Order: sequence, then structure tokens, then C-alpha cells
Amino acid sequence: MLIDRMFEKRSGSTDIDSFNDLFVNLFGGRKTASGETVNERNSLVQPDVFACVNVLSDDIAKLPIHTFQKTENGIERNPDHPTAYAVYARPNPYMTAFVWKKLMMTQVLTWGNGYSYIQFGENGYPKALSPLRPETTNAYISPNTGMLWYQTVVNGKAVELYDHEVLHFKGLSTDGIHGKSPIGVVREHIGAQSAATKYNAKLYKNEATPRGILKVPAFLDEKPKENVRKEWKRVNQGENIAIIDNGLEYQSISMPLQEAQFVESMKFNKAQISMIYKVPLHKLNELDKATFSNIEHQSIEYVRNTLQPWIVNFEQELNVKLFMDHSQRSGHYVKFNVDSELRGDSQSQAEYFKTMHETGVLNKNEIRELIERNPIQHGDKYLASLNYVFLDFMEEYQRLKAGGAVKGGDIKNEG
Repeated sequence: MLIDRMFEKRSGSTDIDSFNDLFVNLFGGRKTASGETVNERNSLVQPDVFACVNVLSDDIAKLPIHTFQKTENGIERNPDHPTAYAVYARPNPYMTAFVWKKLMMTQVLTWGNGYSYIQFGENGYPKALSPLRPETTNAYISPNTGMLWYQTVVNGKAVELYDHEVLHFKGLSTDGIHGKSPIGVVREHIGAQSAATKYNAKLYKNEATPRGILKVPAFLDEKPKENVRKEWKRVNQGENIAIIDNGLEYQSISMPLQEAQFVESMKFNKAQISMIYKVPLHKLNELDKATFSNIEHQSIEYVRNTLQPWIVNFEQELNVKLFMDHSQRSGHYVKFNVDSELRGDSQSQAEYFKTMHETGVLNKNEIRELIERNPIQHGDKYLASLNYVFLDFMEEYQRLKAGGAVKGGDIKNEG
């Protein structure tokens, strides 16, 4: 259970940008040039933002987090460490590890910050990681002590926490304390997408009939005008075929979709949003310029340039906050397993394991463990090729081979 702590509050503004963003979102968000109001709360309603956030959060959430220890004999898995269970299986009583990681990533990708309260057990190790609401949580630095602390709201009550009690995952930051919301960067593109979507829906609601006027060559009184208007409305509701007589002429007053470059603008906004999140367009089902070869290349680049920075971000925060000093000194740390992302198809996987086995990096039982198979007898032995030699012995090795050949030839000739 969270406990209130009294700190001396920091005087003045902590971060003017963070204050402005909080102020704007408290009153529903900032209106864009398209007239749509966009904030962190309603941003996920936009399909392209939802797709980018969903792709990234899923790809991070599906990667398991393992606990390791560096020893004199090398690096060993340590699943029995008290911290391991919280990050690998059950961060809190209400969430699995997948749900918790997805939630943290979603918060970072929308608000720029993801927070979790670390509940420590009697042994000093974390026993639960409880998410905090990013819109009501903020970081402060005491001007007197220089200490970092957090203020949040839980069940309508203000709570203040020490720095070591809060996991804080942040995105792009200009001060190292507060993350910047990506929604603020793509606000205008989200607004344009939202307006275009509403326009498209309204067009289909009107049975794809654009707005227009009926031009009459003569002057009409109010009564005939109303009759013409009712008749036109009736026939355009699918009850009959529109017949224009008595010199009436229809003229559209709305811009045609092709002239407004409706589809192109939708694609442009999608490309801008995906660029901000560094998500390849083929992951958003935009396959206009995609081929099998460049998709494969983009997938590799996606892991290296998009996922890897987030993975390092999460790993470093977890290692600093979840392990006590003596655990860190004894070499304990957590690491995401990205093998599933880099594994590729079955043929690439088989080629990878074959290379690792033939070069002596993995033995058969280690490979079988990775593909969830039982170990076999004599599977713990490592292979090595006799065709390789250390560079230091290259010259001597060649001399010995040459000497052995000459000596053998002399013996044979003498015989």
C-alpha cells in the first residue's frame, strides 16, 4: 500500500513545457488547424496512431525478460533471484508480464512517460510493480537537496514517492527528467487524419452525394423553392430516380475527392505519424512500394533502430531500480531476449544454429534448449574445426607441415 511522505515542494515552475502540456490536457487538449481537438487521451482513437502504438507495444511486450549473473566462470541464467519473478511472470496481482510491459510502452508512446510504483517486500526485493497514471504523475527536483522525487495521485489522494520507488520509462527528453509526448509533435497530422476520416464518413452517410445547388432560370417564390427542395431530398434518399426538368441545373459546390487529393493526403499523414514512431509502413499494411526483399531488410532495420533503443531504455531503468547494491555488485542484471525477433523463418533459424554449432559457440543441448527440446546424451560437447589455427602459430604450423612432408619423402625414397 502506498504511504504518504512529506517533502518540501519545489518552488516555481519545474518545466514550463510539461506544465503547459498538463494545462492543455486538463481542458480537453489543443485544437489543431483542422478544427479537431487532439490530446494524449483521444489520440489512440486515430487509427494510424493506434496502429503504431499497438505494433511497438506488442513487439516490446512479447519479449521475455531474463535475469542473469556475471560470475568468474562466465554468465549464468539466474531465474531463482527474487527479482526475476516480478519482471518475467507476474509484476502485480492484476497483470501478467505481457500486459504490464504493453501498458508501460503505451504510456511512453502517448504521454512520453511511463511510471510504475515499486512495492518492496520484507527482504528488500521488489514484490510488485504497480502502474501509475501518467497524467497525474510528475517528477520534481528539490532545490535545497537536489533530490529527485515524484508526486502522483492514487484513489484521489496525493502521494509523494522517493526516486528509487518509481520505475520511470521516458521517451525523448530535453532535461533528462521529463519525457516529451510524441502526440504533441504529430498533433496537426492526427487532427488532419481525424478530420479526413469524419469527412469520409459524412460523405458515405449522404450516400456519397456531394453538396450542391439547383440553378433555376426564373425567379421562384418560397413555396415552389420548398417543393423543389423536398423533391430533391426525396429522390436522393434512394426512393426514386432524380429527374431535373423546367431548365433546372445541378451544380456541385464541394471539392471532388480527386482534386482534394484525399487519398494522397491520408497516406502522407500516415507516413508522417509512422516516421515519428519509427515504424516501417509495411507494418501498417501500407504495401504500395513494398517488395519481399526490402520488407525483409526493413524488418532487420526495425529491430536494430526502433526496438533496440527502447529495449536498452527499459533494461537500464530495471537494472538500476530493481536490484539492491549488493546484487548489482555481485553481477545481477536483467536482459530482454530478442532471439524471437531475429530468428526469421525456419530455414534461417536452421542455418543460424548450424553455424553456431560448427563454430563451437553452442552445443547440441544448448540448441535443443532454445527450441524447447529435451537434452540428449553426449550433447554437452562442443565442436571445433581442425582447419583453423591461431595466427601466432601460423608460421610455425606451416613450417612443421613442410618439414614433415620433406622428411616423409626422404624416408620413402630411402626405402
